[in-house]
Amino acid sequence: MSSSSSLKSQILVRNLSKRITAKQLQQYASRYGSIVDCYLTENDNEGFIEFTDRTSVDLFMSKRPHLIDGNELQCQRCLPIYELQKSVKRIFIRGAVQQLTENRLANYFDKYGKVISCTIPKGKRNNTFTHFGYAFVAFDDEDIIDKIIQDKPHYMDNMELEIEKAEDMTRNRRHSLSRSPSSRSSRSISINNNNQSYKRIRRESPSPPPPSPPPPPLQVQPIKRLTRTTDEFTLRHLEEENRRLREHAMMSKHHFDENMWKLRRELDDERRRYDQLKLEYDHLRREFTHISTELQQKTTTRHLNTNNKRDFSSRR
Repeated sequence: MSSSSSLKSQILVRNLSKRITAKQLQQYASRYGSIVDCYLTENDNEGFIEFTDRTSVDLFMSKRPHLIDGNELQCQRCLPIYELQKSVKRIFIRGAVQQLTENRLANYFDKYGKVISCTIPKGKRNNTFTHFGYAFVAFDDEDIIDKIIQDKPHYMDNMELEIEKAEDMTRNRRHSLSRSPSSRSSRSISINNNNQSYKRIRRESPSPPPPSPPPPPLQVQPIKRLTRTTDEFTLRHLEEENRRLREHAMMSKHHFDENMWKLRRELDDERRRYDQLKLEYDHLRREFTHISTELQQKTTTRHLNTNNKRDFSSRR
């Protein structure tokens, strides 16, 4: 298998035409630098290009998109087998994030390419406002992420940053939480309470005046005050309950994100194992074809030598 230093000079090419051969691909890529090896996998739509140095890889990736035989190639730097092979535009950072700021992180990764955003989530934990211990940095190009992964490990303030690829998660959940069934139910409860109080006042209001004089209006006022105070109490209670539900929703969202990252890392292990086996199989297949060609050449030369000796002896 190739070492991590040689991976920095390799490129994975997808979406190749079925008529393209390894020689044609090598001729196309040779204009960007000297080629060490170029071959196609069993899947005819994929191939690997290995340059002599990383500067040739940077030049090749900077000249995207590449077109061969009318097909636009999907080019990606080769990464270690234990890394996520999917192309993304964000990285997930753990480590000494609590001691850093968003500007320092953005300045550090600015040498790789244009930084679109850098966020360090913050919030309340145990009644204290603190960092959650992770950060996200987004770039404008997927190739920048692969280059950062190849240059691992990264250090800031003599402390290592744990960097991984960040897949796109479901967003805009805060809007859905604000329109959750609990908030709608609380709103309907307050409306129903107002309707019930209105109906109660209508029922307790005097009927059409009899021949006797109607009761004074002061007798109805205490009932109205009582219903108003109870309504205010229920509204305050519902607002307090709604505030507690919002805080609980924010904490549950944070725990949900952490659990999702753990599950996604476990699922990515299976994907990485598959990529590892695929690369090992391609490497062994190349070695086998190389050895078989060498044996075939040796046998042909041996037969030629024996035939020459026989001809020479017969002439004598």
